[in-house]
Amino acid sequence: MAQENVGADAVLGAVAGVAGGAIGAAVNALHSASAALDGLTSGPSSQSFHVNEGNVLKAGVIIQDQAAVLARALRKAESHLDVDVNSSDSGIVSSNIAGAWNRRLTMGDDSYVGRIRLYVESLDKLSGQLRESAKQYGFSEEEITTTFGPVT
Repeated sequence: MAQENVGADAVLGAVAGVAGGAIGAAVNALHSASAALDGLTSGPSSQSFHVNEGNVLKAGVIIQDQAAVLARALRKAESHLDVDVNSSDSGIVSSNIAGAWNRRLTMGDDSYVGRIRLYVESLDKLSGQLRESAKQYGFSEEEITTTFGPVT
């Protein structure tokens, strides 16, 4: 985990301990979600699948569709992820907390948005590899384009 997220987690953890109630529950939920996402996106996956002539196009459709669905969902949600606080009305602690949340959620490669973007890129790369495998298996350009779409 990046150093800035460790600092943001420390600030959020301190607030959770002091605030209790709804704010504490929200911070604890963020920590739980963070741990789950860390588990999903950290390091190489231990999962693998084998592609052969009989399943390469089917695998391609699945990977391509999931990358597109995730990219659309991220584009739709991204503008709603920033936490906005008017520091003159809410005080300095609230603006610091909003900054910590925003760094964790949307800023940099190790933010939630950044990690999801990297995951979509890895799915796109995998889709490209499956496209190449389909060519090697002898599928026609029409079959490949129907499955994977035109080369961009």
